[in-house]
Amino acid sequence: MVKVYSFEGCPWCTKVKNYLKARGVEYETRDIELSDEARAECEKISGDLTVPVTTIDGKNFVLGFDKRKIDELLASA
Repeated sequence: MVKVYSFEGCPWCTKVKNYLKARGVEYETRDIELSDEARAECEKISGDLTVPVTTIDGKNFVLGFDKRKIDELLASA
């Protein structure tokens, strides 16, 4: 399952989600402002609360909107 850690109003988060939608990739949004659990998960994965964080396995992740890295992560899944 692809997860995107983000918050409402984040333009880079929206870009990641739109890119995934355009590629037909299903994902789960984890809002770090609304959920303490999502915030803790995000920090555990990336070591920070900078978003967007996109992950498939909860370990390997892409920070920000980097199409190449997102594609690599999806290809390795």
